Amino acid sequence: MRRPWAVVTPLLLALVGCSGGDGDASDARSPTPTPNDALCLDVPRSDRPVIELIEDAIDVAAAEYDDSVEFFEISADLQRVSLIVATSDGTAEQMFYCGAGGYVPPTSLGEASGATFPGDAVDVDTDVVFDGLETELDDPDIVDFAIVGDGQGGVVYDSTVQSAAGGVLLVRLSPGGQVLGVQAE
Repeated sequence: MRRPWAVVTPLLLALVGCSGGDGDASDARSPTPTPNDALCLDVPRSDRPVIELIEDAIDVAAAEYDDSVEFFEISADLQRVSLIVATSDGTAEQMFYCGAGGYVPPTSLGEASGATFPGDAVDVDTDVVFDGLETELDDPDIVDFAIVGDGQGGVVYDSTVQSAAGGVLLVRLSPGGQVLGVQAE
């Protein structure tokens, strides 16, 4: 009696051995982030807002929605990046991204309106954006960095700085880190 699995097994092994390979385009991409049920609060805290994750967070949102996704706000705190997305039905959704810690899938924030911007409008130099704050303030405690729409398809950058004495400043920044204005909160 002939065993059909005796013929199928070598064929399957040959197919598995031929899939993928060196130089495959999918090998160069980052792995898809995994869902994080702890709202990304289970990842270690950084000394500064995790602005280096913003570009990847935008990519995660584009994969979740599509490349033409528009944002109301993108902000980075000491653990994660928050993205508030404008959906096509006039509502807003929020998702979080925390790098190797994964991401939190979108949740609805309800009806929304306001200035939006595309992900490619974000052009901040993450290596120097806090340099102006560090120059003008003595050892600033920078707790967040936000990007919001300017009403014309562009963006505005600001950062929240808190004092050990309890004061809080909202500082408007240029993409290169120049302090453009300060407002007490």
